[in-house]
Amino acid sequence: MKPSDKKLGLAIQLFLMRNGLQIDDVAKQMGITGDALSNLIHGRRGFKNETLEKLAETPAFKNSPFSLNKLRALRAMDEYPFEELILALVEYIKQGEIERLPKDFFQRLQATLEGEGFPPTLASKKHALLALIQEDRS
Repeated sequence: MKPSDKKLGLAIQLFLMRNGLQIDDVAKQMGITGDALSNLIHGRRGFKNETLEKLAETPAFKNSPFSLNKLRALRAMDEYPFEELILALVEYIKQGEIERLPKDFFQRLQATLEGEGFPPTLASKKHALLALIQEDRS
């Protein structure tokens, strides 16, 4: 299969390959065809929230690192430039949205940062992010 040029699609492809899963099998669990899932993965069609929910609820993805939030985040990375995502984050913080995050959000974020997948060349950025979230947020 040709690698997807979409961040979400490529992440799904790699997950399927690493776990020996077939597109047709996951698509069937979602209630769609293998061709439909392939079109989504390759960006010929866009993932809607409902489709991402179905994917996150499949047995293959249910106990994987791909929560619905992570799938949506990857989709956002395909839809918006990094600069716009950072500016949106700043606007959310200015509007007080950080206070509305779930109580365990920063614990989950820390676990994600401490998990695998962060390139060693960006270790200083990872440590800076960890230092920010470990500050007293009261």
